[in-house]
Amino acid sequence: MGTRCRIRPDLLVLRKMPTIHQVSESWGKLELKLETDDTRYWLTTEGVSRKTTGLPINYVVDYVTVEKRTTDGSWDLKAVYSPEAWKLSQGFDYCQMLYNELDQLRAKLERRFSWDTVREIEALEREIEQTNRTVLALSEKVRQAWA
Repeated sequence: MGTRCRIRPDLLVLRKMPTIHQVSESWGKLELKLETDDTRYWLTTEGVSRKTTGLPINYVVDYVTVEKRTTDGSWDLKAVYSPEAWKLSQGFDYCQMLYNELDQLRAKLERRFSWDTVREIEALEREIEQTNRTVLALSEKVRQAWA
């Protein structure tokens, strides 16, 4: 079986979640919206509307700051995502999930041939192709935003 993949929560979903904790600074406010065993998701709800020189990037409104739990149990900043980069990351998560499913179907087909499984694989390959096109378009948008 392939590794389990989770898709990051949607930005709109994060916005609607209750605030678990918040950090307010003179330049903005971050709200902890979701905490799992290994990851914390902070949403910037107050701050500047776009990247500004000299200001921490995680104080741009609607940016998502991700922390991961370390082996000693503390939290470590891993990444800060713009809304576009967040969608792109969700796309990568979804692609990983689809490829894991494809691996499982191919293994199933090796164990026992079935036309139903062949059709499932073909449908999944079409979905992967479409998803890859979407991810490519999103990555171009993110690249242009950072240029």
